[in-house]
Amino acid sequence: MADTWASRWASSWADGATRYDMSHVPAGSPAGGQFGTSGSGGSAAKGGKTAAKPGAAAVKEDRSEAQLRSQAAADRAQAGRLQAQLKILLQQQAHARAAAAKTHAAAAKAKTAAKAHHPLSAKAAAARKAAAAHRKASGRHASLKQRISGLQHQIGTLLTQAKQLDARAAAM
Repeated sequence: MADTWASRWASSWADGATRYDMSHVPAGSPAGGQFGTSGSGGSAAKGGKTAAKPGAAAVKEDRSEAQLRSQAAADRAQAGRLQAQLKILLQQQAHARAAAAKTHAAAAKAKTAAKAHHPLSAKAAAARKAAAAHRKASGRHASLKQRISGLQHQIGTLLTQAKQLDARAAAM
C-alpha cells in the first residue's frame, strides 16, 4: 500500500483500537451483558456477596432497635418542647381575645358618645377609628390561630411517629 494520508490514518486507527477490551459484548446480549468473560471480573462474576459473620445480623438488629427507640424518645422530647410553645401561644391568644373585646367595647362606647354629642364628621371619625382597631386586633388573632394550628399539627405528627417507631422496635 502506498504511503498516503489514508493509509497512515488506517494504521494509527488500528493501533489505537488494540488498546480497548476486545471481549466487549453488546449490552443485553445472550453472551452475558456488557463485557464477556475475559478472566478478570468483579464480585458479580465470582458469584455474589461474601458471607457475613453469624452474629453480625443480631448486632445490627439490636442497634436498629436502639436507634428506633432513641429516635422515638427524641420525637417525644421535641413534642414536649413544642407543647411548651403551644401553651405560650394559647395564653397570647386569650390575651388577644380579651384585648379585642375591650377594644370593641371602647369603640362601641365612642360611637355612642359621638352620636349623642358630636357632629356627623366626628361620628365618621369614631367609626373609622373603631374599624381600624378591630382590623388590627383581628389580624393578630388570625396569625395566632394559624401558628397554634401549625404547632398542634406538628405535635400530633411527632407523637404519631414516635408511636410508630416504638411499634417497629417492639416488632424486632
